[in-house]
Amino acid sequence: MTKFFTSRAGLVVALSLGTLLSCCVSPGPQGMPQAGNGEAAAAVPADPWYEAMGEANRASQLAATAATADQWQEVAVAWGRSLTLLQAIPADDPRYAFSQRKAREYQQNLRLAHQKAAPQGLPRAFPALGSDVLDEQVSLYRAYVAAQGPPDVLIVGSSRSLQGIDPQVLQQALAVEGYPDLRVYNFSVNGATAQVVSFVTRQLLATDLHPRLIVWAEGSRAFNSGRFDRTFAEILASPGYAAVQAGTKLTLQAQASPASAPGLIEALAEPVEDAEPVGEDEPESAEDLGVAAEETAKTPAASASSAAAFTDHGTVSLTSINSQGFLAVDDQFNPTVYYRRFPRVRGQYDDAYRAFRLEGVQTQSLAAMTQFLQRQSIPLVFVNLPLSNDYLDGARTRYERQFQRFLQNWANQGAFTLVDWLEDWRWQSHLFADPSHINRYGAREIARLLAADSRIPWPQAESPNEATAGEAERGAASPAEE
Repeated sequence: MTKFFTSRAGLVVALSLGTLLSCCVSPGPQGMPQAGNGEAAAAVPADPWYEAMGEANRASQLAATAATADQWQEVAVAWGRSLTLLQAIPADDPRYAFSQRKAREYQQNLRLAHQKAAPQGLPRAFPALGSDVLDEQVSLYRAYVAAQGPPDVLIVGSSRSLQGIDPQVLQQALAVEGYPDLRVYNFSVNGATAQVVSFVTRQLLATDLHPRLIVWAEGSRAFNSGRFDRTFAEILASPGYAAVQAGTKLTLQAQASPASAPGLIEALAEPVEDAEPVGEDEPESAEDLGVAAEETAKTPAASASSAAAFTDHGTVSLTSINSQGFLAVDDQFNPTVYYRRFPRVRGQYDDAYRAFRLEGVQTQSLAAMTQFLQRQSIPLVFVNLPLSNDYLDGARTRYERQFQRFLQNWANQGAFTLVDWLEDWRWQSHLFADPSHINRYGAREIARLLAADSRIPWPQAESPNEATAGEAERGAASPAEE
């Protein structure tokens, strides 16, 4: 019975055996039920041991047929009551040692029931956008803003950012640095390029979801316009993108049908150039995808279907991303062990740098995003995340040097505040999960370093009156101002 049950059948059998075993143990004279006489039995003082066994038996019976989250919640409640009763047995009771052993077993059963009762999906807040992680982040972020208000600091980027900055640690570190009560959310998405980040920031989020400062944590691969942008191509082909083109945005406000209220919300579309994936050796069908999505989104049928998709929310699957959008990864990069499982790819053969070009659609998206944020008075901080020495071989280092000069030029023009930590952790493998991704320990350190960086214009916490006025101002912003 000390085994953690991994199947419903195992749970039922084990609990039945446990209940039978409990019936064979002498209960002692105190609280003995009287057989055959209901009135006499009712007169006997309550015994926590028998009540605990009754709740355990009830939990076992409920588990035999539980199928929904609500039903598993009933199972959990029954196990919880049984545990509480077992813990009420005094230490001088001869059944005490056995009851505590049973309590440990039931604690495992309670944990399993809670897992089964946990929601298997998150209510969808927007039509599908072609990326499971993006769909999850969209629904999580809207729920976060509904509960906490818009974040003061929004972190954006790809998987390197998703697991590279811990928002909770950043909040705590900012409080130590004299910026208390700031809210931080990590809205990063696997595979996010500059096009994807620009789309989310400029087109998807309504003004009532805007932060007060954005931290874009990334690297060069998100700005290589010579590569086919698969993530953005999937967004272009999605019903969510069609809904955005028809005028719908992610917002806390009630959504109006774009088909029935044309022009209610201005569709801030990416430039046409952004919509065309680039790649000399990609198949024509992939390059045509952006054009097809653009054309379809402008038809009445697409508007109606996008509205229907938004009405029929459904759910999105849940991953290990936490309530502040962060994905904690425990792995610690050990080159000796890592390369036994994965091939060592030299920089000259790395797809991330194929046809490396820093002018093109990704740079156009960067320009569009920085201009938009300046109009919205939202400061932008760009963090060039660290890379390990195993990653930074000669070929990759040459490309990364180009990217550093590219970033510095943009920073010199006032587009953003630049924090460049590319080589700061070259020899600190324990802070990486793999050669290019930071683990949870590194994510904590990055958060602390950011909080202590005096170059960053962190916002001061708003008073309740200021927050209310700010929300009203954001909600009243006209579409033309965006």
